[in-house]
Amino acid sequence: MLCVWRVTALLPRRGHQRALRVQKTKLQLNRKTAMAASSTFVSEEQLQCSICLELFTKPVSTPCGHNYCMVCLNKYWDNSQKYDCPFCKKEFTKRPELCVNTFISDLAAQFKESVKVQSSARTAKPRAAQGHVPCDVCPEPTQKALKSCLDCGMSFCDTHLEHHKISAKLKQHKLIDAVKNLEDYICQRHQRPLELFCRNDQKCVCLFCTEGEHKSHNTIPIEEETADKKTKMQKTQADVQKMIQDRLKKIKEIKHSVTLKKKNIDKEKEDSAEIFRSLMSSIERMQADLLMVLEEKQKDIERQAEGFVKILEQEIAELKRSDLELEKLLHSEDHFHLLKVYLTLFIPTSTSNWDKIEINSSLSVEDVKRDLLHLQQSVNNTTKRMSGLRTLDYQKEEIKRLLKTPLRKGDTWYLVDSSWFKTWKKYVGFDSFDTASLGGQTIYPGPVDNLGLLKDSLSIKEYLICELDYILLPKEAWGKLISWYGLTENQKPIARKVVEQGMFVKHFKVEV
Repeated sequence: MLCVWRVTALLPRRGHQRALRVQKTKLQLNRKTAMAASSTFVSEEQLQCSICLELFTKPVSTPCGHNYCMVCLNKYWDNSQKYDCPFCKKEFTKRPELCVNTFISDLAAQFKESVKVQSSARTAKPRAAQGHVPCDVCPEPTQKALKSCLDCGMSFCDTHLEHHKISAKLKQHKLIDAVKNLEDYICQRHQRPLELFCRNDQKCVCLFCTEGEHKSHNTIPIEEETADKKTKMQKTQADVQKMIQDRLKKIKEIKHSVTLKKKNIDKEKEDSAEIFRSLMSSIERMQADLLMVLEEKQKDIERQAEGFVKILEQEIAELKRSDLELEKLLHSEDHFHLLKVYLTLFIPTSTSNWDKIEINSSLSVEDVKRDLLHLQQSVNNTTKRMSGLRTLDYQKEEIKRLLKTPLRKGDTWYLVDSSWFKTWKKYVGFDSFDTASLGGQTIYPGPVDNLGLLKDSLSIKEYLICELDYILLPKEAWGKLISWYGLTENQKPIARKVVEQGMFVKHFKVEV
């Protein structure tokens, strides 16, 4: 307990010392950088001409010791009535003879060259691009940091990382790849690197934490826990890769199945088209034969009728002659003549009994018509079955679409017994594995039946589970199912409202 108290008492001072150490490191590194720069370069102001304010070009010195560009000083004296120093105004009795100061000239040339080198080095120096970690020591924060030190609490570029490679004390610091959120790698309570992992609390801790609340916990070096986690991750990765391969294999199988089914469907299309062509050809040939037979029948009837008409016309002519003679006798006053011809006049003539005579057609097409009607009925039944399949597909797509309806507060949803709904799904081929029984009359679901959900005619059972015992349908989907199949007699719809739940995180739920 005494040891823990001492460590705890030292914690504030340790945090303060760490902050001072970080600040001291920054100052030392900046000072060394500045010293290196000053030892390498001369001040630019010392090599400037006070007339043109540019670096010396052919520098010359006046007798008073001031330096100028030869061209600048000559122009100054050419435009002046006296010969004096432009800086200190000391006058000379005669125009001094000017010679190039080779020392200053060489110094200016070296300075120009060093500026070029520095500029190219600054351009070539790696800078922290967007998303990279900047160096905490460089005056330019755009330089990219390569490593972060958990002991210093700073990130360093390649240049400022040299001290950690040279200094024996800094070599002992823990370096990691540069990270932005370096504070996440340091214990916020003890300001020490998080070097251990507590398996009891499943969190990273520092060495001081093991003397406090984590003293009796199972702690191991963070590297060991990472290695253990990586081993588990490798197994998980292997499982994931196997799942990927299984799914890729399944995709390949599905695509192969689609290819085979496409070939089968194409063949069925060709076979069906050939059957229809053959059927149409047979029907057209049958139609032509039937029309030809009917035309022959019509011609035969016309021939019979023409013969009968001729005979009837002949008999009518004879009857008209008899009628004319009778008319004459009826108006005759010669009684002797009337009685004489009467017996010969009413002798029955050889006329036919037309009441029993009719046009006869030995050809009957009733059998053909009956066969055609049977064929038409068969085609109609097939058409209805195909239309029924299209109707089932429409039902499936409509319910699928409506099941995606989001819950809205106050809306009404309906409960449907899962058993009935599963039967309906098989009937319409709702899932890909149900298409084999599509439209089968043996699994026709019949009216919507919620008997499995009802305790009595007025209430439903308790402890019902969604998806297992019942399915929730929005109002529109319920209405469509009822219009297609109806509701079992003496049952009422089980309607429930959507309510809002949750105090902080709001969500909607059907209150069953």
